[in-house]
Amino acid sequence: MDYKILLYSFLFAIAAFTYYKFNKWSLKERNGNEEPDLYSRPHTNLQIFKSWIIVIGFAIASIIYFIKAIG
Repeated sequence: MDYKILLYSFLFAIAAFTYYKFNKWSLKERNGNEEPDLYSRPHTNLQIFKSWIIVIGFAIASIIYFIKAIG
């Protein structure tokens, strides 16, 4: 078992979780804002899409590194 690659796997998993939480917090603050013209709805939807792509990418990288560490 390669512990260095296993560490990378855990770091990618932590990065995915942290990015998800920060994005969730950002969207909550954005929706609670009193000024409706500050953020447009398409821009918010695009941010949600981009964020999910990043989270899924981190998760896939974590799984790949975990499999490499075991094998």
